[in-house]
Amino acid sequence: MSGSKQRYCGLALAVALGSALSSEASAACSRHVYNRSPYTLVVSQDDGPSFTVRPGSTGSVRLAGSGKVDVSAYCSGADLRQPVVQRSFDYQAVQDRCFFEVGHRFFQNEIGNGFLPSRSERPFALNNPKQGDLVLFSRGEECLAPH
Repeated sequence: MSGSKQRYCGLALAVALGSALSSEASAACSRHVYNRSPYTLVVSQDDGPSFTVRPGSTGSVRLAGSGKVDVSAYCSGADLRQPVVQRSFDYQAVQDRCFFEVGHRFFQNEIGNGFLPSRSERPFALNNPKQGDLVLFSRGEECLAPH
């Protein structure tokens, strides 16, 4: 191989490697938080400011790198000091994939973490309908007044 071809191949490899590394570093996805319950859902990301997702509505989150989403569900119209349900979920954003980390890591090298759950996250559904989405499903029994 001639010297100019070697330099060209080396330069092409350096550009490809640089773009791959920069795209991984800037990996991010816009995803949704769906509230399919009668609860008021309060969401915060990476210990940042919180936002409210009212019953039957949707909020948006931007998943970038790795981090954590904290969610608390409250009886709507009630005192927001004591949540009915409170959870934290870790997430990953790698290249063009964003997902909540759930389950075990059996196929992590092949398809990534988050596909084979090993514990229930009820009343939340993670990575559904798309990877990185979070859904709260509940009928709200905890908020019903006793008869």
